[in-house]
Amino acid sequence: MVDILFVQNYYEHMGGIMLLSAVLKKHGYTTDVTLGTKEAIVDTVLAIRPKVIGFYCTTGVHHKYLAVAAITKKKLGDQILTLLGGPHPTFVPDVIKEEGVDIICRGEGEYALLELMQALSAGRDYTNIQNLFVKKNGTIHENDVRPLCDINKLPFPDREIYKQVRPVYHLKRQEVMIGRGCPFSCTFCSTHAYRDLYQDKGDYVRFRSVEMVMAELMDIQQRYRPTCFSFHDDTLVHKGRMHYCRKFFESYKKSINLPFSALIRADLVTEDLLKLLKDSGCYFLSFGIESGNETLRNKLLKKHLSDQDILQCSKYLHQYRIPFATFNMVGLPGETVREVWDTIELNIKAKPSWAWFSVYQTLPRTELAQYAVDKAYVQNLDVALSDSTFHENSHILRNNPDGRKILRLKNMANLVIKMPPLKTPVEKYILNISVNRFWEAIDKVLYFIFYYARLTYKQGFLKTLSSAVFLYRRLNEFK
Repeated sequence: MVDILFVQNYYEHMGGIMLLSAVLKKHGYTTDVTLGTKEAIVDTVLAIRPKVIGFYCTTGVHHKYLAVAAITKKKLGDQILTLLGGPHPTFVPDVIKEEGVDIICRGEGEYALLELMQALSAGRDYTNIQNLFVKKNGTIHENDVRPLCDINKLPFPDREIYKQVRPVYHLKRQEVMIGRGCPFSCTFCSTHAYRDLYQDKGDYVRFRSVEMVMAELMDIQQRYRPTCFSFHDDTLVHKGRMHYCRKFFESYKKSINLPFSALIRADLVTEDLLKLLKDSGCYFLSFGIESGNETLRNKLLKKHLSDQDILQCSKYLHQYRIPFATFNMVGLPGETVREVWDTIELNIKAKPSWAWFSVYQTLPRTELAQYAVDKAYVQNLDVALSDSTFHENSHILRNNPDGRKILRLKNMANLVIKMPPLKTPVEKYILNISVNRFWEAIDKVLYFIFYYARLTYKQGFLKTLSSAVFLYRRLNEFK
């Protein structure tokens, strides 16, 4: 029997699940992972009969997992425990009250989950484990979070857990985390809420030693033969950490010497840094613009990033021939169609390989979501209305008279960015024509050509196309 079956929603390496699995395996427990439609997940649970089923749960995806938990509990009853971890139960702990949910884990879960499995194995009470809320015999037991862990003492993530999930196991782009925590406090993100949760419980921003990361990279390189790495930290570079960054990439070039991609912040990019990254093998970078309107970006989102920062960063990236993507949002509280055009126009100036546009969601316990309630852009933070894809709609846009027009403009954005002369006809005529499915299709084609095909270093057209078709056919699984 498998001790715990993890459930995830995306066909990619999930760092949290791999670390949880690694800690458990180190102590002799068995793990597995599954993904797919609600029906497929339930069938897997019934076939494997794990002691615990653990869902990595974000707001929006929680709809799907609550349904799976309710069905599995109805079929298996006390033979199985259901556990929800991740951002959603961390910031919406009342989800413990939902039908089919036995346990939630708030914050970091490695040692909380280990303690739970040890208690179950020994037949001990598990209602007082830190980080866990436990519902047992009609009573909910709430426990505080433990201090933040020393990430240098964690084992390497368990990539073997994906051995039976071939599309993930055989990925040639391997994702790695250098540290944990973001030092910034953008209002749309849950970072500030995590810091509040862990106040006085250790340093929120932590880095692994260069030696430890190099050892993991060499292990991955020997066992999986990747063509490239993706550093999945919130931002690769932090103020005051340039010495660490230089040491890291000098070691990387000497010991690993594979192409890599990463996330950065535009205002922390210097010419010297890009020289270092380029020389070390950087083939793709991404950074957040969020809004092309400086007032929205800096007063509402508290991004603290000027247009000049963005354009200077873009200039350096073009100069050193490093392709890049930008992250952008539409549907911000109070945002107008004109302000969405500001975002498109700034991207036209920056000339990214791809401008990622998502629809802002009012995530629980975030400053911007509370602002949306206070200013009556939404009546409440009803998570039942959260979109699972971040691309189709939002609570705010449903209440906005121009919501449909903003969604159409989102789907046209990259076409206009790639072909600026289209701006005038789109703005004056095309934007008012309601043919959403057509523009969604155009956007998906452009996404494949200019972004997806670049994610994995020199993967080749046919393999990239096959992967894209595979994922497209499974879009219904995400809901």
